[in-house]
Amino acid sequence: MASRGEISKTRSKSASDRSGRSSVQSVVHALDIFDYLASSGGEAGVTELAQFLGIHKSTASRLLATLNERGYVSRSPQSGKYSLGMHLVELSRVKLDQIDLRQLARPYLENLVSATGETAHLAVLDHGKVVYIDKVDTPQTLGMRSRIGYRIAAHCTALGKALLAELPAAELDSVLDTDKMVRFTSNTITDPDTLKLHLASVRERGYAIDDEEHEDGIRCIAAAIKDHAGRVVAAISVSGPTFRITREKADAIGRLVGDAARRLSASSGYVAPRAHM
Repeated sequence: MASRGEISKTRSKSASDRSGRSSVQSVVHALDIFDYLASSGGEAGVTELAQFLGIHKSTASRLLATLNERGYVSRSPQSGKYSLGMHLVELSRVKLDQIDLRQLARPYLENLVSATGETAHLAVLDHGKVVYIDKVDTPQTLGMRSRIGYRIAAHCTALGKALLAELPAAELDSVLDTDKMVRFTSNTITDPDTLKLHLASVRERGYAIDDEEHEDGIRCIAAAIKDHAGRVVAAISVSGPTFRITREKADAIGRLVGDAARRLSASSGYVAPRAHM
């Protein structure tokens, strides 16, 4: 027969197990609340959330009161409904500030090289010029010549056009006013108005093509990357000789690059606007 001490220990362990399970369940419920508020139009009342979680209204009320006290949710004085709190914004801002774009983009560059067999670049726009900040070389003997830190023109490169296409009109005008729009090949666009029309097609298509506009014999496809605030922060590209990247292949590669840019933007915290039905 068990002693009183053994019975007491068993009861204590059982109570501890129940408490642990209850704490874990509360965490799960809190996370479910965040997901629900993020996808349900932004606000919900206690009754609605209790029904969603499958718990008693009083339990939901206590959980929401705790989350509200800690700033994870916010209760409207007018409607009494709850929305996501500012503390979540503060936490997300810390995480977003920790994002290293080069580190984040590296797997995407490597995947593009694996998929296409060509060189992949990551670049930013700096004072109207494109600057390579990372690259993964083609495994093939013949490829595009480039180096990290190299500055190139924006108006005649796929990376540059992908970045320029997303600039506000006033900022684009400012860049074009300072860019001499030098002709590098017979395909180079040197007229600002013509370039603006071209950039409109880039926005519509979702990626830019440099069709031997910067260097004869080289074709490049690029797409812009956005951050959590919707700002264009960089562009990603695939480049190679025209005898391998033919015009027929360019659009297929463009879709790959565009998809990589969208996924990289999402990894950077960007949430694309929902399409209107």
